[in-house]
Amino acid sequence: MVKKRILIVEDDPSVLKVTKVRLEHEGFDVVTAMDGNQALEVAAHKLPIHVILLDIMLPKRNGYEVCSMLKRRPATAKIPVIVFSASESEIARLADRCVEVGATDWIKKPFTSAELMAKIHRALGEEDHRNG
Repeated sequence: MVKKRILIVEDDPSVLKVTKVRLEHEGFDVVTAMDGNQALEVAAHKLPIHVILLDIMLPKRNGYEVCSMLKRRPATAKIPVIVFSASESEIARLADRCVEVGATDWIKKPFTSAELMAKIHRALGEEDHRNG
């Protein structure tokens, strides 16, 4: 079976590493980017990507801008995008902004592995039988 590929876009190296290790442990192939421009490059050149985990507060381009651009590109338009943020000011607007930019779902940092895996399985259209 081919591993599902997840792109993690996160500018905090420790959060990026922990999330990457966790997803690899779950059997995913993980590619990463640390800013908005790099996210767009990786998304264009590492297809297929099955889910994108996208931080909102990023250098160069914020996550909302990246998500909008991905949704306008035919090659990446259908990839589920889960956005996340630790910013309290962003959390209040996150759900509404997700709809505006075409994100599939959102999650607040810090998040647990179980929360993250449930969101990923939902985005992939899979039921996580261990949690349900």
